[in-house]
Amino acid sequence: MDTAQGSTSIWLNRNYVWWLAGDTTGMIGRVFSLLIVSFVVFDLTGSEASAGTLQTIILALMMLAAIPGGVIVDRMDRRTLIYLYALLGAAVSGGICLFIYSGNLTYVTFAVLMGVLALVHGFFGEATNAALRSIMSDRDFVKAQAANQGRDAAVQLIARPLTGFFYGLFAWLPFLMSMIFSAIQGFVFTRVRTSLVPAKEMAPGRALVGTESSADTSTVAREARHAAPVKRASMSADFAEGLRYLTSRRTLLVLALIVTVVNLGMAGVQSLMMLSLIARGYPAVEVGYLGMGIGLGVILSSTVAGRIAGEHPTGVITATSLGWFTLATLPLLLSDGYWVMMGVSFAIGLCLPIINAALLGYVLGRTPESFQGRVSSILGVVAQGLSAFAPLIAGVSLETYGYERTAIIFVAICALGAIIAILSPRVRRIPRPSEWESYDRDEPTQGPVTSAEVADSPRA
Repeated sequence: MDTAQGSTSIWLNRNYVWWLAGDTTGMIGRVFSLLIVSFVVFDLTGSEASAGTLQTIILALMMLAAIPGGVIVDRMDRRTLIYLYALLGAAVSGGICLFIYSGNLTYVTFAVLMGVLALVHGFFGEATNAALRSIMSDRDFVKAQAANQGRDAAVQLIARPLTGFFYGLFAWLPFLMSMIFSAIQGFVFTRVRTSLVPAKEMAPGRALVGTESSADTSTVAREARHAAPVKRASMSADFAEGLRYLTSRRTLLVLALIVTVVNLGMAGVQSLMMLSLIARGYPAVEVGYLGMGIGLGVILSSTVAGRIAGEHPTGVITATSLGWFTLATLPLLLSDGYWVMMGVSFAIGLCLPIINAALLGYVLGRTPESFQGRVSSILGVVAQGLSAFAPLIAGVSLETYGYERTAIIFVAICALGAIIAILSPRVRRIPRPSEWESYDRDEPTQGPVTSAEVADSPRA
């Protein structure tokens, strides 16, 4: 089945298969260009702090660009944006490749080009995720999220060590591969046949009242693409509307806080392990194997993530997974050994697909299609706002305080995220996906709800 109507298997939806292939090639391109940044900077400067600083700048630029990017994603044909994303990403990666190949790369040049690439990733990066809601039905969205986690794991498993291996052969090779895979992404998305134009806002007279089911409202959302559009608001008004939608959902606000804290802890743990190994002279390919450890854990867990996230209460999954995540980082307090870090990476990978399938399924599955870009970008900025500083904190702390104190900082942050989830009644009580609609309907909301939201959204 090729429409968003739903199917017995997501793999029968050819549009989803092509979407997954295109999104995967784009992800591989990003890994090749972004993972190697710390190695390039350390080779140019010999400083852990400099490597961490540029990583932080890149993440900050991606978040800043994501705010207007999320608005644009909800206003323009997402297919066009994906094509632009592929073209610009390939062009910038190709430019970096030429600078390294010619031997003319300096720290300043590299920082500027990576800054441009970060803006491209931030501005256009949500286009593919938002497009998924035009392809999948509500009932298949959690399944797709679990499948995507397996895909992410495969990329981690293969691309990360390959990036280090390629960098060891030729420093320019990872950026050449990034250019190639970014270009392929644009080509593959030509095979997605369904419309990727965001659902249009419906005229006020067509706004719905009553309590339709999720399936009914999904049908209305698809019909909304062809409805008579109202005059489009300004970009600032669109962004404000997305922010108003998000802040009116108290559960989403608590989840955003939890994800913000956990992302900071997780990014800090990963930066700590990577920078520590780089400073001790480990080759790039061996550092890349840490990503392979995460990937192995994710692949094993993703085989059951969809079933667990679909059949069990989301709140229980969230609290349990975050508790497991905290326990998985504790060995870092006792040792900085390579195989200890590999074991921690594997243990972290085991919980990622389950919690991501549950939380992302809840957040995005309950968000109207016409709000996907804005809500995703706002949540991304909120959730990753602090984690952008994790490489900087890790790099400076390693040079100033050493490994042990830096490990204590980030493990404590991971524990804080788990504590918030466990102590929050609103999060603990989130039911299984089949009961989300009634749970959302009971949630107090703040502020006005637009007619477009009423027509396009499962009742929240």
